[in-house]
Amino acid sequence: MPFTFIEIEEQKSRRIWVIFVFLVFLYFALLASLLAALAEFISLPYETFLNPRVYVTLSLASTLAAALHFVFSTSDVIRFLHENLNAVKPDPEDGIHRQLLNILQEIQVVTGNRKKIDCVVIPTLAMNALAAVDFRGNATIAITEGVLSRLTRPQLESVVAHEAYHILSGDCLETTVAASLFGLPASALEKLSGTLAPEFRFSPAFLLARGLLKLSQLLNMFISREREYRADAGAVRMTRNPLALAEALQRMSQSWRGIGYIGGGLEMLCMMNPRSSARDESEGWWADLLSTHPPARKRILILAAMAHVGLSQVIETAAPRKRVSPTEQTEPKFYALDPRHQWQGPFVLSELSILPWISPLTWISDGGEAVERAWKIPRIGSAVFIQRLALEQKQITGFLCPSCRQPLLETSYEQTQVCQCHFCGGVLVENARIARIMARGEAVYSDRVRSLSRTVLNENLEKGVNRSLSPQPADPSLLRSCPSCRNPMMKTFYSLAYLVEIDRCTFCAVTWFDPDELEMLQCMIANRMAAEPFAASPA
Repeated sequence: MPFTFIEIEEQKSRRIWVIFVFLVFLYFALLASLLAALAEFISLPYETFLNPRVYVTLSLASTLAAALHFVFSTSDVIRFLHENLNAVKPDPEDGIHRQLLNILQEIQVVTGNRKKIDCVVIPTLAMNALAAVDFRGNATIAITEGVLSRLTRPQLESVVAHEAYHILSGDCLETTVAASLFGLPASALEKLSGTLAPEFRFSPAFLLARGLLKLSQLLNMFISREREYRADAGAVRMTRNPLALAEALQRMSQSWRGIGYIGGGLEMLCMMNPRSSARDESEGWWADLLSTHPPARKRILILAAMAHVGLSQVIETAAPRKRVSPTEQTEPKFYALDPRHQWQGPFVLSELSILPWISPLTWISDGGEAVERAWKIPRIGSAVFIQRLALEQKQITGFLCPSCRQPLLETSYEQTQVCQCHFCGGVLVENARIARIMARGEAVYSDRVRSLSRTVLNENLEKGVNRSLSPQPADPSLLRSCPSCRNPMMKTFYSLAYLVEIDRCTFCAVTWFDPDELEMLQCMIANRMAAEPFAASPA
């Protein structure tokens, strides 16, 4: 284990080079696979692969690609990190935030102002902290609102000192580099895929997020667990209070650490792994190789030994001193199924409202056997979704989304007024306004919309033929209620030429478009799309 700053600096440089070599090897394997596929397609002779020039060219190309990837990924990593976490500067007028600024100033004085360190606040009730630094020398410490609000001042001071040591010792740069190469893109795409409907789980963005996340986890083998032990020891040297850090780690280990809010690719930057992992809490060469965080219990025991106290005393003093009122004690708690189909919780209503992925269609459980959609639980709807709509600063209509059962917002689309659902993205349009929207549609659409339009057009053509061959009466229980008059809407195609399935109310002359349906219809009309012929075998 290196103990001097010179040894740490040398080890840091070696690991950054190892990460870069790993990236070169990755691009080499990717380019070689593409070349092999191309060779099979154009029938290149086998002797081509025996030519050393091919491998020299592949090596140069992969090195160039890795260098470009490295430069672009690390050029503005601090800003990308802040945007990914929705982090904001501390509010000087807020008493808790002002305490954080004072603590950071004290830590910098203790360290002799060797490095300018900024701090930001992550707006989540999770309890975690992280540090990052780039090649320009910019350094930042990010603390969650949960840590700021639930820890005492000495405990918060020890957390800031821990993250400051990562920056000052230099071992934070290697983790920032590793996270910027794959972790940040994986985290961003993970959040994007979390907003997709279930049918888009195998979309390119979702599959790319999973691939990048796996690559970022492979980089864990270059990040040593020793850095957390060193940072704990460095924090104790700065604060002279090992018990406070032990208490902070105990509180954080027993709380929600941010899984679902902090992306999986950023775990190497965090003080505690957001995802509670059995591998993190184990020891041995395999755990040391693949895990970036040592066992929390062992860290607490080491700090408790420094303070000459037992583990039971740490647990007792780390318990929150603030007593809850009888009404708070009976406040119900809920479990929520996250976008990756894992149950998270328990959460009280205030914690549910902070979760960015919670929606009216999220499955909610009270810990028993009953599981319901969130919109079916009135307490959650009034405490979570109505508050979010109030923050939109748009006019809330009296219409309810037929999918989410939440009020629609009046908004402008193609310079005409429509009603849109803030949660699922569906749009309610008066029939008289549809022609205006089609006439004002843009001439160019994204590749995703074009591809989706073509696929839906062909699938709906086959569906329409099957319906005509074996007509089935519509099941009234499957028909949606009109947001305006509450009568059942008729599920039909927009027209025989443009086979987009819509829900149309014949009573009040309005049409409901599910997410992407309105834009697909515009794309079909603007590009005069027609369904491709298919071989339909009548049954």
